Amino acid sequence: MGHRPSCRSCRHCTPLSGVEQGWCQLRQLSIHCELAGDLWCHHWTARAPRLPVLGSGQPVLAPAAERQLVLAELLHSDAA
Repeated sequence: MGHRPSCRSCRHCTPLSGVEQGWCQLRQLSIHCELAGDLWCHHWTARAPRLPVLGSGQPVLAPAAERQLVLAELLHSDAA
């Protein structure tokens, strides 16, 4: 659902926050936050991704629950 075109991911719409209404800059209309994930028009253009800010060269580590398991190392150590 996150990769599907919608007003939430459109470069022409102002970001939604909380209960505020979004705003389509091309069509000049407000967009309710509950409907923004389902609405889109032919003017839709992908918004640039929001990437984490890296500070002082330190790598950004994902929480343990979001890391991919590396099974190759486990399988090789059992075979030895």
